[in-house]
Amino acid sequence: MTNTIYIVRHGQTEWNLLGKTQGHGNSDLTPKGIEQAELLADSMTKYPIDYIYSSDLGRAYQTAEIIGNKLNIEVEKTEALREMNFGTWEGRIIKDIIEEDPELYKMWRNEPHLAKIPQGETLSQIKERTDAFIKEINEKYDGKHIVLVTHSLCARIMLLSFLDSDVKNIYRINQANTALNIIELRDYGPVVMKMNDTTHIINDIKLENSALE
Repeated sequence: MTNTIYIVRHGQTEWNLLGKTQGHGNSDLTPKGIEQAELLADSMTKYPIDYIYSSDLGRAYQTAEIIGNKLNIEVEKTEALREMNFGTWEGRIIKDIIEEDPELYKMWRNEPHLAKIPQGETLSQIKERTDAFIKEINEKYDGKHIVLVTHSLCARIMLLSFLDSDVKNIYRINQANTALNIIELRDYGPVVMKMNDTTHIINDIKLENSALE
């Protein structure tokens, strides 16, 4: 089993600009987000990609389709790559979340692995489903190059898992819009070759107002 995994976060969205929490809720890519995805797609032509899997949420699938069209590869949707469900925090900005759930928000920032957002998922649940998906594709393929288009938290949790690090460390990894991460799944374990690479983006401007991602 020696597959190479390319983890990609979706492009910039309308809710990214507004600082709204995106989980299973969805927001379309902005013109900038589309441009980011197109630039990433251009940069990925140098890789021998075999398959593309995407979260079934619109912003990720829209990003994946841009990559797939460029590489002439059909995109396969999967719920396994969905962002964390933020429950009652979905679609809300940090200020409102802090006002309603100050203690839970404090826990989310300081002990995220212990936080249980009402009607939402936990970090351990995200890890369980993404670990299972990685195991599934690594058993299904051998020597293949596979793109996974997903979301910020989901990408970070997968990277932490590859690094054998606890999910409580999610804030120690950054994932910008259309960030590229490359992991080689070698016989003796995963090796992270590239992380949070956004060198494909021209005139890159970092957003600081994204809520929980």
